[in-house]
Amino acid sequence: MEIRSQKPGVSGGNRFVSTDTVRRSFLVILVVAAGMLAFCGTRMAARSKTTRLPSYSLGQVVHLKAELGLDARQVAEIRTLERELAAQLSDQCGSYCAVRAELGNALLEEGTNAAVDARRLVDRMCAIQSASELATLEHIRKVSAQLTPSQRKQFLAGLMKCLCGGEGLCAGGCKGEGNP
Repeated sequence: MEIRSQKPGVSGGNRFVSTDTVRRSFLVILVVAAGMLAFCGTRMAARSKTTRLPSYSLGQVVHLKAELGLDARQVAEIRTLERELAAQLSDQCGSYCAVRAELGNALLEEGTNAAVDARRLVDRMCAIQSASELATLEHIRKVSAQLTPSQRKQFLAGLMKCLCGGEGLCAGGCKGEGNP
């Protein structure tokens, strides 16, 4: 099939498709194919993980019990620790959201004071986030203290996987090589 451009102003039953239309169609097909390839590749990579280490999320002591073989005393103590952390994080989350709402209002204002206020509010948000991370770290230490040495090793290996999202120590990022 021959492809020709139709001259502007010429009408008639031209059976030929313009070059611009073919280019646009090709571009659309290429973009759709690239999207499908990226989607399928991501799904395949996510499913290919064969190593299974226990992970831990707040409120999943039942999961830990099954994975680590916790006894009744350990389960009871970890549940208590989880309730304490949940209350603490809930308070911090409320504070964070309140400051974030203030930031939204500060961004609507104009002028030097608005910029100073916005920076001050971001600093407060960072401080709250830091307190949440430190509370979570302390919780991990308290849970770890309830475990036997072999349970602790398995628990911390699962946390490492959960925190880093990859094999080993974040594929070099935890070694100080600049890879987050």
